[in-house]
Amino acid sequence: MFIKEIAASLYPWDLADEGIETIADNLVNRSNVNSIYLVGVMHFEKRPLTSLFYTHNSKRKYYLPENSRVYYRLDLNNFKNTRLKPLFSERDFLKDTDWLDVLISEARKRKLKAGVELSHTIFDTNVAYREYPDILQRNINGDIIQAPQGIVCPNHPDVREYQRIMFYDTVKNHDVDFIQTCLLTFASGGSVKAPWFFAEWMDVNRTYLGPLMGIANGGCFCDRCRDKAKELGYDWELIVRDMSKLYRVANATPYRFQEELMENNLTLGSNLTESMLLIEYPGLLQFLKFRIDSVTELFKDIYEGIKEANSSVEFRYNNHVRYPEFEGISFKDIAPYVDSVRDSDYSEQIGAPDKFVYKRNTILKIRRGISFDKNIIAAIAVRPNATPELIKESIKVLSTLGIDGLSLGHYDGSHFEHLDAVAQGMKEANITIVD
Repeated sequence: MFIKEIAASLYPWDLADEGIETIADNLVNRSNVNSIYLVGVMHFEKRPLTSLFYTHNSKRKYYLPENSRVYYRLDLNNFKNTRLKPLFSERDFLKDTDWLDVLISEARKRKLKAGVELSHTIFDTNVAYREYPDILQRNINGDIIQAPQGIVCPNHPDVREYQRIMFYDTVKNHDVDFIQTCLLTFASGGSVKAPWFFAEWMDVNRTYLGPLMGIANGGCFCDRCRDKAKELGYDWELIVRDMSKLYRVANATPYRFQEELMENNLTLGSNLTESMLLIEYPGLLQFLKFRIDSVTELFKDIYEGIKEANSSVEFRYNNHVRYPEFEGISFKDIAPYVDSVRDSDYSEQIGAPDKFVYKRNTILKIRRGISFDKNIIAAIAVRPNATPELIKESIKVLSTLGIDGLSLGHYDGSHFEHLDAVAQGMKEANITIVD
C-alpha cells in the first residue's frame, strides 16, 4: 500500500523545551515522519493530555497553556476592521518568537511538509464571556452554553469575519503547505439518558437515540441563528417549538418536567428508531439541516479565503467528534471546501476494545462523504496508554482502508518505543511512502 504523508503535531512549548532539531530527528528517524505542523493556536488544555507527566521533556513535568493564544506573527492591519482581535502569548519564554517560522525553517531544511493548526477555539472564550457575551452560543432557553472551552456562534458576523481573516492571514504570511483545524462548530448537547434508576434496563448505548435527543441541550438559538435560519428558508418557529418540547423530554426527571417523565422513559427504554423521532419532531430535522448549512457556509468562507491568500495551500479538517452530523458537519456538504480530512480517533490510547471497528467505520464514513479525490489522514495514538503491539495492529487495519496518510497523536506525550512502532508497523503492513 502507498501513502503520501506521515504527520506529527508539535506545540510551541515543545519547540522551546526540546528544540526543533531534536524533535525532528526523533520523528524522522523513528517514525518516518515527512510532515510536521505547529498547533499555532491552542485552547486551554493541560499537556500532556492523557498522562500526568511528560515522557521526554527535561525542562518541565507538565504545562498549562494559555487559552487560545497565537504563537506566530500576524499582520494586524488585516484585523483593523474586526471587532475581535487576536491575542498573543504573554509567557516570557514563548512571546516575541514566531514559532511557526521556527518549525517551517526546520521543515524546509529537511524537505518536510510544513503546516499549522488552528485548534478548537481560536478566540479566548474567557474573554468572550467577560467582554463579548453576544458571540457565544445559547441553548433553547436563551442561556449561554457553558461548555468546557466555550463555543462561539458560527453564524455571528463578528465571529465569521474573525475566523475567516485568521485563516487568510496565517496562510498569506507563512510558507505553509497546509492549514488544519478542528474548530468547535455547534454544541451538540451530548447524550441524554433515562433517570438513573432505570439504567439497568435502559441501555441507550445500543442506538444513536440518546445523542440525537441530546441536541435539544445544544445550540445555537441566538438571534443571529434565528435570522440566518429565516434567511435560509427554515421555519424557526417550528424549530423552537419542537426543540423546546424535546428539551423537556430529554431532561425529564421525577423532580423536573414531570409531565414528560414517562415520555422520556418510554422513548429511551424502547427500540424506537432515530427516523421515528425525526418524523415526530420535524423541527429537529430542520434544526440539523440548518446547522449543516451554516457550518458548510463557514467552511466555504474559510476555504475561499485560504485559496485567495495562496491557492496551493491545502485546507485540512481535523474530525474530532463521534457524531459530526450532530454538530453541523456533513462530509458530503463540506467536501468542495476541504482538501483533506484528518480523523482523530485514538482507539490505541484506550486499548482498542472494539478491535478498531469504530476507527474503521469512521474512516469509511469520511471516505463516503469526501470521495476519492480528497485525502484521508488517519490518526494513531502514540501516547503512554497505547502499546507498540496496538499501534502496529492499528496500522495493519488502516492499511486495508485506502487511507492517504498517518498522523501521530501526539509527540509531546509519546513514548519512544511507540514512535518506533510506527515505522515497524508500516514495514509489517507493507506501507510505502510516495512523494
